[in-house]
Amino acid sequence: MAASSTSVQDLSAIDALTHIFNLGLSQKPQTALGAAAYYIIYIKYFPTNFEKILKAVKGEIPKFSGSRLRLGRRQLLIDGMIAQILPLIDYENPIFKKMFGRELLLPADPKTIWETYKNRLDKVYMCMPEPVSGLDAYFNNLLRTYNENFSPEKMYEKLGQCMEERSIPVNYSAPWILCSLLSNAKEGSTVSMMMRGTRAFDAVHKGYYERILEKGANIDMLLGRRDQRQLNYIGYLKETYDKNFCVRYTPEENWGTPRIAVLDDLFALDARKMLPQTKREPSYIGTLYYDKDCIADIKNNFDDMWAISHEISIKEIREIKPSWWNPLKSRRPLRW
Repeated sequence: MAASSTSVQDLSAIDALTHIFNLGLSQKPQTALGAAAYYIIYIKYFPTNFEKILKAVKGEIPKFSGSRLRLGRRQLLIDGMIAQILPLIDYENPIFKKMFGRELLLPADPKTIWETYKNRLDKVYMCMPEPVSGLDAYFNNLLRTYNENFSPEKMYEKLGQCMEERSIPVNYSAPWILCSLLSNAKEGSTVSMMMRGTRAFDAVHKGYYERILEKGANIDMLLGRRDQRQLNYIGYLKETYDKNFCVRYTPEENWGTPRIAVLDDLFALDARKMLPQTKREPSYIGTLYYDKDCIADIKNNFDDMWAISHEISIKEIREIKPSWWNPLKSRRPLRW
């Protein structure tokens, strides 16, 4: 990859993503540019290595440092814009580095990131709507490149010696899998999720659930315990998407830290939350499966837990009424 291959359109997209990461994800300005540049160039030229990405960035920003690009890459991992692929052989082995010498990361879908956050650019391009409309076409093209480079078949073709066929071990942050579900869900799809604790409904995650449901997909969510801090938002989702959204609670409080996400027969994620629960992101390790038999096994495990769980209804939510509950304020919550 030559440094000169960075186009004007690439630079415009990097500029837009810099603003998005700075405004939408609250990244610091000194990391947002590195994150945006790394993300765009990595997708376009996968498989590639850090040195080539840095060379491309320096071709346009001569004094841009490698440490700044590394900070950007780290921030992408924290914010769930990329997941780290965990190779099945020793990454530090000299033979491995000689054969591969490349970045092993699985980015989130660029079109989904763009559609989710582009409204933030209204503050930046207040009097210039043209850049945003032009970038719509750019991210459509980038999505095609993304699908070509990061389909399970293509990834195994390029990384087959460090990953099993149709399965990818990953270290990731929670928004990454939610973005993956949103990217692939469509009308009539069923998303099955098993998680634990109150962080499932943190503000940064809420928009993903709503947009999945707005597509006409169904969400079956299995939570590890009932917590009154969840009820306001659960109540809102059930009232708004009642036929498409179902939440159940397992009868047992202590069943470890497993996380499951299944989207029809397209893919399944079987993961664990790393302790302590307060661990900073990325805090999940799991395996992403594309094999139909593996997906069916994980879905069967989910169905077994679902069968012994307890559904929470709108009536129960209204009867519990936490001390802070105010029906006048129980309307649509603020988005992230």
